[in-house]
Amino acid sequence: MELMNKTAPLLAVQLNRVPNMKGDLREVAEQFEAIFINQFLAQSRKTKLAEGLFENKGTETYNSLLDHERAQQLASSVDLGIADALVRQLGRHKDME
Repeated sequence: MELMNKTAPLLAVQLNRVPNMKGDLREVAEQFEAIFINQFLAQSRKTKLAEGLFENKGTETYNSLLDHERAQQLASSVDLGIADALVRQLGRHKDME
């Protein structure tokens, strides 16, 4: 119950905020680009020529988390054009503010 008391004001702020369609679309498009980069990194990590000497479940988990963070960083710093294409494509179907 104590957790609900702490999160209720945050939830109220989120529910009462006026949606910024253009900003929200850009944010979601960049998140999609990060997911795409993460999948790319994960698939490229799976292609290896030999087994590593210290491969274990902990290493796999660490690499997965590292790929996720790298994908987030790359999506915000490198322009692949995926987010821009999504904003252009989806933005014309809605009246943006």
